[in-house]
Amino acid sequence: MKISEVLDLFPEIKLEDPKPNTEEEISFVRTDSRKLNASDLFCVPLSLGEKGIEYAKNSSSRFVLISNTFEISKLENKVLLKSSVDPESLAGPIASRILGDPSSKMKVIGVTGTNGKTSLTHILAFLGESQGKSCGIIGTTGVKFKGRVVDTGYTTPDPASLQEILLEMSKDGVEYVFIETSSHGLKLGRTNGIRFKAGIFSNLTQDHLDFHPSMQDYLESKALLFSSLSSYENTFGVFDSEAPGGKDFASILPKIAPNLPVFALGSGEGEISVQDPNFSLERTVYNIDLPSTWKGNTEVVTNLLGGFNIRNTALAFVTSLALGWEKEKLLSSLKSIPQIPGRFQIYYSPDKTRMAVVDYAHTPDALENILRSIRESRPKELIALFGCGGDRDRTKRPKMGKIAQDLADKVILTSDNPRTESPESILDDIQEGFTGGYLPFLREADRAAAIRFGISALAEGACLLVAGKGHEDYQIIGKEKRHFDDGEEIRKAFDSEQK
Repeated sequence: MKISEVLDLFPEIKLEDPKPNTEEEISFVRTDSRKLNASDLFCVPLSLGEKGIEYAKNSSSRFVLISNTFEISKLENKVLLKSSVDPESLAGPIASRILGDPSSKMKVIGVTGTNGKTSLTHILAFLGESQGKSCGIIGTTGVKFKGRVVDTGYTTPDPASLQEILLEMSKDGVEYVFIETSSHGLKLGRTNGIRFKAGIFSNLTQDHLDFHPSMQDYLESKALLFSSLSSYENTFGVFDSEAPGGKDFASILPKIAPNLPVFALGSGEGEISVQDPNFSLERTVYNIDLPSTWKGNTEVVTNLLGGFNIRNTALAFVTSLALGWEKEKLLSSLKSIPQIPGRFQIYYSPDKTRMAVVDYAHTPDALENILRSIRESRPKELIALFGCGGDRDRTKRPKMGKIAQDLADKVILTSDNPRTESPESILDDIQEGFTGGYLPFLREADRAAAIRFGISALAEGACLLVAGKGHEDYQIIGKEKRHFDDGEEIRKAFDSEQK
């Protein structure tokens, strides 16, 4: 793409120095200086501040786009462009243009919300594959399509990488792509340039307040997914009005996407209600009152357990119907959804008399949901094992402590990813939520030792919840990233009892 084309297509961008030849070619665009080639355009994220200018000066790229908030008129040996908006927000649209708009060749569904994004993308991809569709996933557990798995390290990758992934999927014949759209990714414009077919909003609870200045900003960032749908025809949205944050989301929806067709789970007028839940350790059953065009009240049976999976499967079912997928096949597929990595993932003792559950729950709402869901399956005793991440929102720690005290029979406190914080200080913060002189069953910063103790304490018919890390196969202690897998530690603990 020539510089002149960039200037024509994106009026937000101006050439700072008029001398360079505007017919020069830009081969691609990057927001990560480590990935630059000489002919790439470096879109310097505004979030980098003055460091971004240093990266630009030292980068291998000849072309640099910075925010016009920086009072710089020239960078030595660089073609300098300036933007009236954050350059990171333009990287996706520019990359999409260079690559031929890959998202337009597929149906891309974005999933946003504090909890449930990973589960929803996996459920939808499985339902699609069961319908004979070729599906791809981009999210927390990596990029998955055509039997391939690539770990990106991010829930929502950087904008240029996203477009490259979409191009690869398109070339490989993928028809449907399910993307976890994080609030960070939406607010920073990483998903700009993607043509979404549909958006799903699951819920909104406290998280990421180290990034968002308020819960309102967090909500509005999530809602950007739905406002982007208004730019295209034949798009739709799906959300849960009775989930935490659902009513707040519903109140802003008419302002951000006034003409968008929307399907809402809930009990209000025109909403799709979910009724008569029935739980066991083998399956979950409920009724969903669908619109007459989808043949009304329907019984849904799924092998996924717990109340929150009722909401997840119902959202996925409604989305699938809106995509035009065959209802009876969907109902059959919902009965045998593969276990989702780190989401209510069950591990049994060798004699099947005891169980442990690994779940990614790392927010107050997620911890409450998973504890309540396990309770619904009626274990004889429930032990909750968890910690909280270091260098992150501290205000949620005592809240999670109080939730665990209220909903579990016993609580084991341990480390999550302490990062550069003192593990013991994090556990102190969690314990501040305990009331009435309550003490943990065990306080052990060594997560492996805590899991071994938790397994050894399980009586027949009891369940150990190991929460917080889910699918992650590492632990960050200080600045070191070490291999650690909750599932592996649980299996080792069960196996050691046999020796």
